[in-house]
Amino acid sequence: MLLYLKYVFMKVFALTILFFLIIQSLKAQDEEGVTDQAFQGTRFVNEQSVNLADKGELILLIQHRFGEIDGGFYELFGLDQATMRLGFEYGAGKNLNIGIGRSSFMKTYDAFIKARFATQDNDFPLTIAAVVAGSLPTIRNTFPETEDNFSSKAAGNIQLLLGKTFGNVGLQVSPGFLSTGYIPVKNQSLSFFTLGLAGSAKISDNVSANIEYLPYFHSSLSASRPLSLGVDIKTGGHLFQLVLSNSQQFFTRGLYTSTSGDWGNGSLFLGFNLIRKFRIKYY
Repeated sequence: MLLYLKYVFMKVFALTILFFLIIQSLKAQDEEGVTDQAFQGTRFVNEQSVNLADKGELILLIQHRFGEIDGGFYELFGLDQATMRLGFEYGAGKNLNIGIGRSSFMKTYDAFIKARFATQDNDFPLTIAAVVAGSLPTIRNTFPETEDNFSSKAAGNIQLLLGKTFGNVGLQVSPGFLSTGYIPVKNQSLSFFTLGLAGSAKISDNVSANIEYLPYFHSSLSASRPLSLGVDIKTGGHLFQLVLSNSQQFFTRGLYTSTSGDWGNGSLFLGFNLIRKFRIKYY
């Protein structure tokens, strides 16, 4: 019965989001010309969007996820436990970004390069970008001695980002491949294909609603599939993203291998992304 209720809940939820996106699309008017930024930020909720920081622009990201909300008042709905990531993204060129970050989960450092190859306009229907990224956990006394080295612990992934806007609605599909590096709880390294599915609907000039789903394709991996909702709010020079997700993770390896929450039983995490842009160089 519980599995059936979870199935019904997810089906109704998906249909509701689809209906909302369709309504927004019907209300929106087609925009002419180049679509430089398909969505509000460089990330939908957790993973990369086709957006890039402008050339010479530095983006500071403070990402925060509290503990499970089902802890009630005793845990103040998750405020007593949290994970966070501090990151920077820089527009090294008009169509090139580089970024680094450090997460509290397993004291992990991550880095990426993102390049944009095409931009949606009147003559081309999609914005296309690609991301090559890696991460390295530096936590001590967790890995066996034979695996406690860079080559064993390092994870790497590549993603192709395909974005499309329809007036006030944006959609993105992101197929990818992930090599996890050694996973202590699995006692092995894994390699598998991933997929990112995301949608964004503009509610007003400064507010957008986002949904992000990150399935993976490996039968022996028992982590939950990350499903996240977000609300983007522009406030002057900041972009503030409110988040509700079944994942506390921020980087690709953690998202696909360490997501533990479950929408069906209310095991969810509140959080936010605070994004601040700085102009480092003018061209």
